[in-house]
Amino acid sequence: MDGKDELPIIIASLARRPRWWTPLAVVGISLGVFLFVSFVATFLAFFIVHGSPSPAMFADPANTTKVFESRVGMVLLILVPQCSMIIPPLIAAYLSPVEMRKRLSLVRGHWPIWVWIAAAFATPLVGMVSSMIVGSFMQDSESLKQMSEAFRFHGKTGFLIPIAFLIGATPAICEELLFRGYVQTRLNQSWGPLLGILVSSFLFAAFHMDFVHIIAVFPIGLYLGWLSWRSGSLFPAMLAHFVNNFISVVAVTLAPAEQAEMVGAPTVAIFLVILGMGVLGVTTVIMASIYFGRPAEVATA
Repeated sequence: MDGKDELPIIIASLARRPRWWTPLAVVGISLGVFLFVSFVATFLAFFIVHGSPSPAMFADPANTTKVFESRVGMVLLILVPQCSMIIPPLIAAYLSPVEMRKRLSLVRGHWPIWVWIAAAFATPLVGMVSSMIVGSFMQDSESLKQMSEAFRFHGKTGFLIPIAFLIGATPAICEELLFRGYVQTRLNQSWGPLLGILVSSFLFAAFHMDFVHIIAVFPIGLYLGWLSWRSGSLFPAMLAHFVNNFISVVAVTLAPAEQAEMVGAPTVAIFLVILGMGVLGVTTVIMASIYFGRPAEVATA
């Protein structure tokens, strides 16, 4: 076969190679939508809580705290922007030549559901280790402290379970659909799983827009990315993200700020539960990844 015969084959192969720039463009669009909707939701939340807001009111941290302590305000600030960010990837996935559920990795995969559950309960251990390492040389940012105080306030007023479900379920669905479902699925095809997981995890972490938070959640992003790829499905990562966030909210609420320097019974109990579930979950996931092998790719365009 001469060079002229090989040329059409090479061109056809290049033409079939998934486009790597589209997921990056979708992330940029999603960020723009997220920021715009966040601004609108913040203004609306301030209006509901404080009446007629003024520019000076937005600059006062105490006023922001009151908004977070409002149940309506918290729902507006968390739920609405998160839901808006998945509109671009859903539209892009719908327009893709690949079936939408496969494009977003919303498929069964090849792991049994009991492995999904084990993998999910390993996630808080990843988060705890990451937080301990980051906390050893960095302090929580003011925004993280403010959010933690809001969780404690809602816990004291009987709103702990709803707020834990809100913080657990909303990012688990929205962030996973964008970063692991749309972005990572495509980048894994374009660049391979190693680079695909690294880039999508970096984008996932950077989307949090708080330096301390970015550093802390990057390892979780890597774990969720590996989980989605290795299982061949987005659902285990969604479940793991939910469990991690839910337990994090409960843990923060049960460990009040004034006891931060003390080792109380609730703190020890939470630590032991996370450690026990994590070790069991990690062991199960490692064994399952060996037994069930590497995944088949779910999207090729």
